Order: sequence, then structure tokens, then C-alpha cells
Amino acid sequence: MPPPVPVYKLQAFPRHEPNALFYMTRLEKLVQELKGIDKPHSHTFYLVMWIIKGSGTHTIDFKTYSIAPRQLYFLTPGQVHSWQLSQDIEGFNLFFEANFFRSRFRNRLFQYSFFHSHQHQPLLEVENSPALFQDLFQYAWQEYDSRQPNRPEVFLSFVHLILETANRLYTERQTDTEIHLFDRIRQYEELLEQQFLTVREVASYAEQMHLTPNYLNFICKKVLGKTASQLWHERLIIEAQRLLTHTAQSVKEIGFRLGFEDPSYFVRFFKKHTRQTPAEFRQTISA
Repeated sequence: MPPPVPVYKLQAFPRHEPNALFYMTRLEKLVQELKGIDKPHSHTFYLVMWIIKGSGTHTIDFKTYSIAPRQLYFLTPGQVHSWQLSQDIEGFNLFFEANFFRSRFRNRLFQYSFFHSHQHQPLLEVENSPALFQDLFQYAWQEYDSRQPNRPEVFLSFVHLILETANRLYTERQTDTEIHLFDRIRQYEELLEQQFLTVREVASYAEQMHLTPNYLNFICKKVLGKTASQLWHERLIIEAQRLLTHTAQSVKEIGFRLGFEDPSYFVRFFKKHTRQTPAEFRQTISA
């Protein structure tokens, strides 16, 4: 059985300042300084990563993406990720606690498509305006590194600019209809995040959203090609994978924690959606 996956706090990173709610570093420097950072782990904070140069793979919540220049990656607290990077990798990693951003912008953090959604890729390919993002990250790094007066306030402004600019690029790639329907899906996902262990009927979620179950299914199928039940199943599978990765609990214990009174049914459910049994999944992540 694999050991629990590390959960990093900001204090774990080199030269982090005590009580600071933000941190920034060069990606190539982080790889050299923090041993094991390429192995599966999660964070208690938000992460934005900008790739300038290099290649490799980045695995986020058990999905693998090919690394290339001019990419932005977004991670939410609790997500498990790992990477394999080429020797010539260059980029920036920007970390911040939720309270750091919310101190000025309140709930805006929860409205970005690339955070808090299992249906959006945590990756943005920047094709048309890479120089803008390069400048934003470079200026943010200079501000972080220079330690001038009022640095937290100025640095937060750069974080806000990066996230808003990325969000505009996201929404540009969706039609007006998709944006409206994605708002509904985000609402459904927020309810799932809060209740997926206790509320197991799509009709109950639809009622909370003042929709009929049929219309909620229509929205999910039109935008994602999936049923509302499939989204709930996917959220349950992600939680199962996190528990199998993070904890030493038995398969039976995890199944019971996820609401499966019959361990064999949990095994069948997991294999149906991942093509592996829970035990086989554990073997792959510890290999």
C-alpha cells in the first residue's frame, strides 16, 4: 500500500516568509531546490504555472497533459498532481491562499472557469497573446522579488490581472449560449462539491437549482455530452482516487466512506469508470 501523498503548505517552500499568504518562484529553480516536488502531491493553496520553455507531462487529478511553451496551468487546493519535466524547462509558479485573494475580491475566486470545475481543463493554451502573459508574470516576479513597500497589495493586483486576463481568454472560446449553460453547470458542480457524499439523486440537485431533472440533463448533455448522473459519478470517482492516493485506508473503508455498504459494489463501480479495480489503481500510483 503506498504511503500518503504529501500535502504541501506554503511554509514548505524555500525562502517562504512566515505568515505570508503568497509565494512565487521560477519553475526551474523549484525543481532543483525541493526534492520530490515532481512526485504526486497536493496543496492547501491555489497554483498558477506559466510555461516559458521545455516539454514533458503534467498529471492533474489523474489526467495527463503534454507540457509545451505558452501554457497556463491552474490548480485548486486538494487536487493531486505530478510532473515529468525536460532538462531545459523554464517558467514561473505562483501560489496564493484563498484568503489572500478574497481579502479584496471576495467570491470572484470561485467564478473562474479554470478553478473549482472538473469539467474544464486546468490548462490554457495561450496562442495569440503570449507576450502579455510573459510580461504579467515577469512584472509579478519583479514585484515579489524586490520586497518593496506595500508588496502584498501590489502583488495581489498582479495575481488579479493574470486571472482576469486568463478568464477573458477562456470565455472568448465559448459561445454566449455555452457561457449561460456553463453557469448552470458550475452551479450544479458547486452543489456536488458540497453534497456529493450525502445527496445521491439528480432530482434533489435539480430541485435546489429550480430546474426539472430533465432540463438539468439537457444542459449537461448539450454542453458536455454527459448526463447529470455521469457528473456525479465522476466526482465520486475523483474522491475515491484521492482517498486511494492520499490515505492508507482499506478499499472497504473507502467504499463505506463514499456511501457503498457493499464493498464488491464499490469495486465494480470503480472498475466500470476507470477500467481498474481500486487495488490495481493503487499499484499503478505506487509503481
